[in-house]
Amino acid sequence: MNIESNIPITTEKFQTVRFLFFLYYYPPLHGSAAKRNYLIASELIRRISFARIFTATKLEKGSSPGENVETVKASDYRSILRKKTKDGALPETSKESKWMQFVIRLINTFPINILAGEGGLFYFVRLLQKGQRSIKDDKITHLYSSYRPFADHYAAYILKNRHPHLFWIADFRDLIIDPHYNHIYFPIVQQGFYKRVFKKADLLTTVSNGLSKHLKEYNNSVITLRNGIRNIPSEIIPVHCKYFKLAYTGSMFLDKRNAKPIFVAVKELIDESKLIRNDLRIIYAGKDDSNWIDLATGYDLLPILDTRGIVSGAEANLIQLNACINILLTVASDQLDGVLTGKMIEYFESGSPVLAVVVNQNDPELQSILTELEIGESFSDRKEDLHLIKEFIYNEYQHWKRTGTNRKPVNMDILREKYSVESTMKPLYMTLYNSAIT
Repeated sequence: MNIESNIPITTEKFQTVRFLFFLYYYPPLHGSAAKRNYLIASELIRRISFARIFTATKLEKGSSPGENVETVKASDYRSILRKKTKDGALPETSKESKWMQFVIRLINTFPINILAGEGGLFYFVRLLQKGQRSIKDDKITHLYSSYRPFADHYAAYILKNRHPHLFWIADFRDLIIDPHYNHIYFPIVQQGFYKRVFKKADLLTTVSNGLSKHLKEYNNSVITLRNGIRNIPSEIIPVHCKYFKLAYTGSMFLDKRNAKPIFVAVKELIDESKLIRNDLRIIYAGKDDSNWIDLATGYDLLPILDTRGIVSGAEANLIQLNACINILLTVASDQLDGVLTGKMIEYFESGSPVLAVVVNQNDPELQSILTELEIGESFSDRKEDLHLIKEFIYNEYQHWKRTGTNRKPVNMDILREKYSVESTMKPLYMTLYNSAIT
């Protein structure tokens, strides 16, 4: 259903909404963070009277037509890494030492995350200065910030205190204090501090119901704002495939992503003569080639491993579209579920079967999503789920053997109903409209 049919967004009050966005990650930077920020901001910009965006991303000439987008220079470790790497990130193998774990925890702990984290102190100060000026000059009514980094949220918090009339939306792609990663010092003290900060927000938004439950410790005004898809086609056509391809496009996160069950399953299926080795390709695109090379070597699968390194968003989408199985890796526990990676929506857009492997235990929210879309299955990385992973791979392989194409099982009606950007943005539109008429 079209959102405009439910919400009279042309009312005078809604049309006077004027947004200021703090978005460290923004196109032309690649990645799911920049993509989410752009999608949400651009959808809002289509409906409101004014918006200004401050970002750390170096803009290309003419990259943001019709938008007031300005780069706020960041002097941080990311900007240094981007001079040496394509994506400004370190391979996971370099994070394993005790020294690096100390540095990572320190840089994620307040106030070090402001002084030396993403953005850095000068970015934070400039953001405050420019934000203060924009609020007055542009008559800003709404403020939107997104984590990571915390610098964006903290600048928004200070400006909200200075200008209580602002409607502050704080977006979370991840939790600041994540029980799986233990990547922060003094978590109890830090949690108390973040409760005080985000109590000031008018609305918290996040990618999943699992994360939403945790964010309610900060503020009861929380909505799930899933990543969406623009321009969903009427159908997705199966692709002819020379090889049976299992693909993973993304990063590994130490022991919180586990591709080992995939290699074990493939090796056992080959040994059982259910898969022919020469038919197969395992494709990896991302910064952690060495992890996949080590796994492939350990299971005698190196000849069928195809590592692509860091690729553009368009190249990643092509890999996903041509895959017979897209591999989704995440983590869940009794403390936290709903850790839905940014790649998930790209997998849905490709229409290819999704095989999710979840560290520790299966994720009920992820399983429910995959089942509803009819696009795949989710399994834990425990031994008892290995036979199910093998069965999933074997069934898709049999289809490929019969047809020479991959399968596109995604339910297009559900995809449009639940994941079109018009649908995913609806909770935010409703909240903004209700705040505008009160």
